[in-house]
Amino acid sequence: MTGIPAPVQDIVRARSGGTCEGCGRREAAEMHHRKYRARGGQHTASNLLHLCGWGNHTGCHGQAHTEAGRQLGWSVNSWADPAATPLEHAVHGVVTLDDAGGVHQTQKEATPWR
Repeated sequence: MTGIPAPVQDIVRARSGGTCEGCGRREAAEMHHRKYRARGGQHTASNLLHLCGWGNHTGCHGQAHTEAGRQLGWSVNSWADPAATPLEHAVHGVVTLDDAGGVHQTQKEATPWR
């Protein structure tokens, strides 16, 4: 989790409770940037998901790097604001995330760019 400030990691870990925010079944192993760092994504709680899997290839972290992950809102386009982009969360359903660790229910679809 290189580069992600410890206080932000703590917020994301508290939000997930140590369980994958994607499937809700496995231990969360990695923090995934919804807006990739290469696309200008920041180390903020609204831009991070605590997911199972390792690297960009296995578990929910691997799925986040696919078209299915984009449709779930686990990855967002370079022009998108992660805090305003809904996602499918294993525990809470369709939500938006804030930088304080809050999870907010929304009625919007997880793929508003369609």
